[in-house]
Amino acid sequence: MAAVVGVALALSGGGSTGTAAGQAPGGSVTSPDPGAGASEGKTYTKVSEGCQLIKAATLARIAPGTQCKPSQFDNATMAAMITRMPRWQAPFGSGGAYLNLDVNLTVGPSAKNMYDMDKKTALTALGKMRKVTDSRPIGDLGDAAHVVHAVDNPPMSLAEATVIVRSGNATYTVGYTYDPGRSGTSQQQAEDAALAAARDVLGSLS
Repeated sequence: MAAVVGVALALSGGGSTGTAAGQAPGGSVTSPDPGAGASEGKTYTKVSEGCQLIKAATLARIAPGTQCKPSQFDNATMAAMITRMPRWQAPFGSGGAYLNLDVNLTVGPSAKNMYDMDKKTALTALGKMRKVTDSRPIGDLGDAAHVVHAVDNPPMSLAEATVIVRSGNATYTVGYTYDPGRSGTSQQQAEDAALAAARDVLGSLS
C-alpha cells in the first residue's frame, strides 16, 4: 500500500544507515492544536537500509523465495526525515501463489499524524472493492499499533494483512498481500506474518 510523501526528498550518501535530526524545521500546522503532529516517546536517528529492515530468518519463514526490491526513496533523507519503502516479491516467472511483502517507513516529526492517516487508509482506501475482516489494536508493539485484514471482493482474489505502527518519531506500515485460495494461507497466518515483519522493522531502528 503506497503512502503519500508530502515533502521534498533529497538523496543521501551511501552507507548502511540514514540519520535524521530529532526536531523538524518550521512549517505550517494543519491541526488547531500546535502539538498535534509532534511525536512522543523515543527519538530515532538511524535506520537500516530498506532491504535490511526484515531479518533473513523471518523472510525465510513468512515469504520464502522472495527477493527485495529497494525503493528510490530507501536512501532519501532530509534533516528531519528518513524514508524506507522496500518490497519483497517472488521473481517474475517463478510460479507459485502471489505474495507481496512491503514496508513503508518514515522517521520524522509528524509520526502521530502519519500513523492516523495510514490507519485510515488501511481501513478505507479501497472502499467497496475490499471487505475488512479484522481490525484491532496490538498492545505490545511500539507506542501504538493496529492490524487490519481485508479481502478483495469478487472477481478479485487477493487478501492483505496490514500492520500500522508508531514508536516515538517513527511510523510505518507492513503489508502482506497474498492469494488465499492458491496459497492456502489463513487470515491468522497472514496477520502473524505481518506482525513478525513489523517487529523486525522496529528492532532495526536506533
